[in-house]
Amino acid sequence: MKAHYLMLLCLAGCGNIPKDPEGTLDRIRRQHVIRVGRVEGGLPPDALGWHRVLTRVEASTGAEPIFQRGMLEPLLLDLEAGKLDVVVGGRFDEKTPWKTRVTLGPPIGRIETPTGKTASHIVVRNGENAWIMLVQRETKAAGKKP
Repeated sequence: MKAHYLMLLCLAGCGNIPKDPEGTLDRIRRQHVIRVGRVEGGLPPDALGWHRVLTRVEASTGAEPIFQRGMLEPLLLDLEAGKLDVVVGGRFDEKTPWKTRVTLGPPIGRIETPTGKTASHIVVRNGENAWIMLVQRETKAAGKKP
């Protein structure tokens, strides 16, 4: 019987899971702004599908994007530092070391290059679980055909 009470007590402490330790999703909804890093020199937004995803994320959060353009690695460093909420337009191969440092969303476009296959991903900061789940949900929904 005591075990049941202990389990209920533990579950009560879980409250609002998933959580964002840095409050990313709450801040985006409160400020109505998504800080987006857009990779320079990439393909047009529709070619990689991230524009459809970002449009869905905007609708889900009531926020609008503010873009910062740049090269992939500096944008990813800004994402890690919490200066950006998401990075779009980057392509990654399967062995990228970034997949342990940031969260790569589901692939939204695979591209064959002379050196192998790469995929476009919408990238978010590790640990911001509610934000990660929202972006991944909208990525999957944007890929479904009506």
